[in-house]
Amino acid sequence: MDRAENMILCCGEAVIDMLPETSPDGARLFRQVRGGAAVNCAVALARLGQDVGFFGGLSTDPFGRFLEEEMRAEGIDLSRITPVVAPSTLAFIHPGDGTQDFTFLDEGSAGRSLSAMTLPDLEGVQAGVFGGISLIHPPGAGAFEALMQAMGPERLVLFDPNIRPALIGDQAETYRARLARVLPLADIVKLSDEDSAWLHPDPPEQLLQGRASLVMHSHGADGVTLYSRHGQQHLPASPVAVVDTVGAGDTFNAGVLAGLAAENLLSPAALARADAGALNRAAAFGIRAATFSVTRPGANPPTRKELACAP
Repeated sequence: MDRAENMILCCGEAVIDMLPETSPDGARLFRQVRGGAAVNCAVALARLGQDVGFFGGLSTDPFGRFLEEEMRAEGIDLSRITPVVAPSTLAFIHPGDGTQDFTFLDEGSAGRSLSAMTLPDLEGVQAGVFGGISLIHPPGAGAFEALMQAMGPERLVLFDPNIRPALIGDQAETYRARLARVLPLADIVKLSDEDSAWLHPDPPEQLLQGRASLVMHSHGADGVTLYSRHGQQHLPASPVAVVDTVGAGDTFNAGVLAGLAAENLLSPAALARADAGALNRAAAFGIRAATFSVTRPGANPPTRKELACAP
């Protein structure tokens, strides 16, 4: 595959999500599907017609090969990864009342095993997406932090902490310190209610004091609040019957980036100059994509055609 000149590179974890199911005889089972914030976002971007690549620790085990096949089938560029001889991360999902709980098997995983020696070249990369559990445990966390720094001032960076307290363990102090270092490297910061409760950015617009031009605070079914130089704007979400919220935040991020690309705003300078209408349209497209995704099981983002045909 030839490398695109305006690629969005999704950087982070590749995970096998284990979805609970019930067999015909009533036994509880788990079905493997692709997952991980970076993988989910990359798939969503590809389905929305964007040139997208993935960088992360992709295992050589059967789960890793499954993830590779899934991403290649979506047209995601994998030319920047080096397969890692370490286990894939497994995430067992336990549905709750409109939320999801996870049990992770991540010790010694391929994602944690990355180092600065495995960082990709960034030729042709226009924007990067970072966050998730990839920033918790060294040495992988340090590698992703270094990659964020390498993005430099000309490439757009979206950062979604996607905090998972159950995985942080005794890394809380170093993790908070790392987040304090990487937040100023982002042009767009996306926070969920859970992220905000853990980080306490009160008020959220204080995050605009660094490089960020846009802070997006998502509230699940209650929509998204945007903070920018234009002030605060709340965008509601349309009510739908929720089937599964896995990957909704990643789909939202992808939709926002696709919306910004349509507005020719995928650069730090252009985003900083964007008018309120353009930011609202991009966020509204992200909400529309995420709202569609929660109406079906698993991290199954919509295509651009599906969104165009949806009511």
